[in-house]
Amino acid sequence: MLRLRRICYTFSMRTRYLLLLIVAVSALLATGCPGPEAAPTDTPEPSPSPMPSPTLAPTATPTPAPTPTPPPTPIPTLAPTPARKANVNVAPFTPVGWRLPLVAAGAPGPRSDAPLSVDGDTYLSWAVINASPNPIDYPFFIDVYLNDVLVERWTTNNLEANLFISLTDWDELPRRLSLRPGTHTLKLVVDSTNLVPETDESDNVYELEYTWLPSELPAPEPTPIPVKLPDLAPSVPLGWGDSLIATSYAGDAADGPLSVDVPTYIRYGFQNTGLASIREHVTVYLYFDDILISVQEGDGLLAEEATGSAEWDRLQSVTRVTPGVHTLKVVLDATGAVEESDESNNTIEREFTWGTGPVAPMPAAEHTPDATPPAPLTLPNLTPGWRMDSDAPISISHERGTFLDDPLVVGRTPYVDVAVHNLSTVEAAAPFTTDLYFDDVLVQTFEFQGSMPSNLLLWSEDWDGLADQVTIDEGPHTLRMVIDPDNAVVETNEDDNVYEKTFVWSAVEADETAPVVYSEDDLRLKLSALESLLEIREPAISLEGGPDYSREVLDVVDAGYYLLTGQSLHDERLEILFFTRAEFNDWIDGYFAERFALSPESEYPRLFEQRERIKATAVGITVPRFGRTTVAIDAERGLADVIQSLAHEMGHVHQRHAYPDPAESTASRHTLSSIREAQAQQFERAFWLKLEELTGATILSYPDYEGFHVFISRRLASWRLNQGLDEHMLGYLIQWLAVLEDPNLAELREELMTEGELGAESSMRLFDYFVRLPTETAEEYVSSLLDTLDANAGVISGIAADRLEPGLHPDDEGSPDLRETGLLSP
Repeated sequence: MLRLRRICYTFSMRTRYLLLLIVAVSALLATGCPGPEAAPTDTPEPSPSPMPSPTLAPTATPTPAPTPTPPPTPIPTLAPTPARKANVNVAPFTPVGWRLPLVAAGAPGPRSDAPLSVDGDTYLSWAVINASPNPIDYPFFIDVYLNDVLVERWTTNNLEANLFISLTDWDELPRRLSLRPGTHTLKLVVDSTNLVPETDESDNVYELEYTWLPSELPAPEPTPIPVKLPDLAPSVPLGWGDSLIATSYAGDAADGPLSVDVPTYIRYGFQNTGLASIREHVTVYLYFDDILISVQEGDGLLAEEATGSAEWDRLQSVTRVTPGVHTLKVVLDATGAVEESDESNNTIEREFTWGTGPVAPMPAAEHTPDATPPAPLTLPNLTPGWRMDSDAPISISHERGTFLDDPLVVGRTPYVDVAVHNLSTVEAAAPFTTDLYFDDVLVQTFEFQGSMPSNLLLWSEDWDGLADQVTIDEGPHTLRMVIDPDNAVVETNEDDNVYEKTFVWSAVEADETAPVVYSEDDLRLKLSALESLLEIREPAISLEGGPDYSREVLDVVDAGYYLLTGQSLHDERLEILFFTRAEFNDWIDGYFAERFALSPESEYPRLFEQRERIKATAVGITVPRFGRTTVAIDAERGLADVIQSLAHEMGHVHQRHAYPDPAESTASRHTLSSIREAQAQQFERAFWLKLEELTGATILSYPDYEGFHVFISRRLASWRLNQGLDEHMLGYLIQWLAVLEDPNLAELREELMTEGELGAESSMRLFDYFVRLPTETAEEYVSSLLDTLDANAGVISGIAADRLEPGLHPDDEGSPDLRETGLLSP
């Protein structure tokens, strides 16, 4: 019977993959600008976090050796800038024979007045003069704007007295901006970052209007206006102090002291929070007191992808910085190339204070002691006992030998089972008793004679005296067991000796519960809101009075599980727990406390490393606990993410329920856990393929954007790098290499190479094949597959890239949370 537990929650945010975007000012816009887990049975099987998987290292000892504090690194001082007198003047200039200081024409030459057209070339010329008797012997910048969007920035290193410089027939404008017919304003700005002290600061700008004629080419076929749009917004990358940071400490990710005499390091972070990926490049402007000091450009972000910029340290070389308070501002998509669902959240603006003189070295970070494994137990610990495939430490049935609860009927003999567990590696040497109460009336004392070895489960089965001790009326009654009421055994914990449970007796026999059967219409109804659910970015559970989608999530997962197995989750011995992230980690601590209590001290380092890794990266875990298979899920995430995690965990559930435990194996835990992950990953892919098949939704389709090619290559590189550390990454490699190399899977290879992917039925065949792999040869099997990785890496990346669909409409782009399933599972 499926159990769903609903919990109260606390909100928190998470950050996804980081992609650094930076183009040096000296190469500004050079690339173009777009226009306006078989392991032991108690080994948990966590779902991977969608965040980047960290590189994990085994913990050698429970308590790490202290790390010596490195000496502080001195902050470099900038070379003093010579004092510059305001004895020069730079301005736009019209040379002899030119029409204007800034000329745009449809033919070469600054004298040309050839008409402009969006179909033809645009030739741009400008000239700038130093109209003074004094030379300028240091760099300054010259900008050209179209409708206040920067077209290009040029640098000149010196300009002699009474001389001018010019640029003629620059033809990159149509490749920098998407020109539209009509009248537009061109603007020439001399000394655009105010590096030159001038006798006249009022004559640095020249602007005029030019008209581009409309295209004479046939108009392209209109495309449907998308409903799903991207949305660029500031975000705080993982480990950063803010979305915009300025500091004198290179490499730091928090605000620090600033001085005009030392370098300033600036970084910013943002995210595509929308439902559609961005095909265009993203251009970001960085301003200092409204002076444009940097233009940075990079590939478009995928939906829900976040990025943090690299450090930019050229502030003092781009503009004059004086002591005092100044404003830094970041404008996302400054050229307006990206159509967004919200254009109002593209700016980050903060004030910072610059002082003078040197800056003290960055203080050493305060060391926070790491978590450590618990101390080994020195005493026994008697607790209520949970037999696997039992309903509780107290169970009542009208049949003998079940350890399961029956529907109870007044007048029929109830058989009561009670179980006690020594949850410790230390023996309980003294005999003890356990009292059983019925509605607070003591009805039986069970005697446990002799000693109770460590990790032993004892039980009293089928006690039939309850009806002789009390009158059982129709309705609810509570049974309570109290272990060792006389404290004959000195225990580690005396507060976990009581367990109680309420049972309901009926006057008549209950109808036998039939297995759940769904018709295709029933399944379609369960999945009727699937596409809208996958677009909801609110947490799946209720936070601070928000909506609770846990029932809708379970309906989707139940439908997918039924399509693959023919069985409803409600007929499985299964408990699904929805938690906040903090509650999830607390639950992991509780589960591992039991494992520590039952393990020798030599296993503590491994268990500790496993616990901390799961808490840091996992979003779901499947374990046998409390008599049934238990799935714990961090549900403080969007619905698609939670459904995806549960679909993965259902692969582990189905493996546990449909197939016997594997035999003992000499293979490493990592290898066996990775094979289990390969199983669950294939189950997960088959799950989504079945939902696509039934609903007609495009759940696993992705457009042929450069960002997706980058995603594929980076994920494959990460798998190869971390295969020995992360079982999920090795699981993906096992899937691909098994299909490509295992002769027993030749039919699947043919399907993969012909169709570019496996269908749902083939995915389940691969799942079954992995489940039945002989564990005694697992190490050799995986090793032989990995020997072929170099030969198959290009095949894998090619198949994944071929799944990207050119021309896919933004509304048909699959969920951001399912990219790995859609693109990177065979």
